[in-house]
Amino acid sequence: MNKPTKRWKCLRSTVLERAQRIAIEPLEALYSIHVAVCAYYVIGFLRFRFLDHSETFTLIETMQVVSVAIAGLLVPVLTGSVLTLHFASRKLQNLANE
Repeated sequence: MNKPTKRWKCLRSTVLERAQRIAIEPLEALYSIHVAVCAYYVIGFLRFRFLDHSETFTLIETMQVVSVAIAGLLVPVLTGSVLTLHFASRKLQNLANE
């Protein structure tokens, strides 16, 4: 079997770098969003778990409970997205380094 030509290697490298720029780099904001949502969920959970509350909820406390619950629902979704992004990025990087 023939070895790949220099032109083929250059073209392959260029295509992989472009795929990295187009598909992976715009989604890297997911890492920051994931960290922020996880931190908000943990802080909210600890606040409602360990701090003393009155018997009635105010409107603000109700909105906080709902927002912490939404953050709790987003954590597994964002975790899956971040893991998929990480593995795809590593795979493209490994292919580019070959």
